[in-house]
Amino acid sequence: MSLNKVLHVAIADDHPVVLGALKNELGRLPDVRIDLEVETGDALLNALKRSPCEIVITDFTMPNDEKDDSDGFSLIKRIKADHPSSKVIVYTAMANSAVVKRLYRMGVFSVINKREKPEELINACLATQSSKQVYFPVSLRGELEVSWPQGEAFSQSKELTLSELEVVRLFVEGNSLSDICDRLSRTPSTVSTHKNNAMRKLGLSTDAELIKYAYSTGMIT
Repeated sequence: MSLNKVLHVAIADDHPVVLGALKNELGRLPDVRIDLEVETGDALLNALKRSPCEIVITDFTMPNDEKDDSDGFSLIKRIKADHPSSKVIVYTAMANSAVVKRLYRMGVFSVINKREKPEELINACLATQSSKQVYFPVSLRGELEVSWPQGEAFSQSKELTLSELEVVRLFVEGNSLSDICDRLSRTPSTVSTHKNNAMRKLGLSTDAELIKYAYSTGMIT
């Protein structure tokens, strides 16, 4: 597929090397124009207010103006709410299947792992101009593509809720329960409930097991 119009793209990543690589890869498409290039979640949201783009390529978790890192789910929710017509491609080193499924359910067009071949990012950008609702990279097609139309891959009873995923991810990244309460504006009992429910669904009984699970599934690296 080739483009028949100029495609306006925003790219966001907190690593300048990654931004440079993205510009290099996207530069292979003559009709793609990178309008925005930012390194924080807040900068991305502010820039999109001034200059909306058809495609938004962003890392999952980046620094913002107030904290060392922003919550990826919150960032995606803001982008989708403020710019519903933009196609969002999450370009990330995170590979946790529960997080990936949740992102697709939130309306992300594609989740591309940074370990994928560069062509996958190009293919995802091209696919935004088709009738596709989502684009699965090669590594996800066996698990998700067949069951996506029926929603089977996204309706498992043991799937963690968005709130549970948020709490677990922040906890395994080293945040205390008190820190998580402040970050998510939740009460200690609510945060504790989400953490305990997540561990029960995952069949885990200790914090050490939860952290090991997070590393083994790519939730943190």
